[in-house]
Amino acid sequence: MAVENEYLDDEQVIALYNRLRADRRAWPAGIWSSPAALQYAVTVFDYWVHNVMGWKSWVEARGKVTPALLEEHRLADVVENVFVPEFGDDWLDFEVVLNESMRLSDDTDWGVDLSDRQERVEAAFEHAFEQLIGSPKSPDQLSRYHRFRNHLLRMWGAFQEAQAEHDKAEREAADRFWEGLRLVRATRGRTAEGWSIVNHDEERLGEVTMLWGDPHPYCLLILDKQVAQGGWEQVIWRLEQEILVEEPGTVTFSVWHDGFIGEFYRCADCGELHSQFDDDPAGGLGLGGEVDDEEDER
Repeated sequence: MAVENEYLDDEQVIALYNRLRADRRAWPAGIWSSPAALQYAVTVFDYWVHNVMGWKSWVEARGKVTPALLEEHRLADVVENVFVPEFGDDWLDFEVVLNESMRLSDDTDWGVDLSDRQERVEAAFEHAFEQLIGSPKSPDQLSRYHRFRNHLLRMWGAFQEAQAEHDKAEREAADRFWEGLRLVRATRGRTAEGWSIVNHDEERLGEVTMLWGDPHPYCLLILDKQVAQGGWEQVIWRLEQEILVEEPGTVTFSVWHDGFIGEFYRCADCGELHSQFDDDPAGGLGLGGEVDDEEDER
């Protein structure tokens, strides 16, 4: 798998990291060449600090991170290939200030006069730097403050580039899936609607039933095994774009694709599909190259 040419959402990156950590494997070749590499690195480290190590914050982690610990938890490559090239040897101090900034900017009671997301983070960053490192105006901290602030601006640019890659990947995947297919309404009633997915020969390859129930709509997707694996996500995306545009609240999607896949909902915070049962949504994610060869040998 050419990871540099694919976009992995936060859940997929975390699931990939957990598999590598459990099986003592190396990261897939090319993952740190991706435009989203910095976003992957920040996501993995934040997950590691809070969920793996159980530390309350990056401030607590600051004095506990050692090279041996990073190597043990498969994070040395992340530091060597992403954080050090981006932020230099003081990458950990920068990450501590950055995460405290993000926490503060997410607090609705802080900076109530600031509404723009980037403006809030930048203001919180200055506050966090002063609290954790020292006054940005002091002669001994001035150059470090400007260096850290440049890191922050570069990070915003990298995240925007990653989002552009995400949007591009979604569009390309949708175009590939729906080429030769279309969604047509089959039935319509007061409490339910039905659609069929058909090809050029009018052969039905899937059925969609939407129940307008309480407390929120419930959607049943049944796809033929001829449909490409993972195509159910494209069906949900099309439904959200064309059918559910004005529907408020959460929609539960029950997915059957040559067997029961699971029940999912769209997360309001990250915009990705999450399992209702907290299953690993990336359990079938191919690692490619050397890792796949190891699987074959087993």
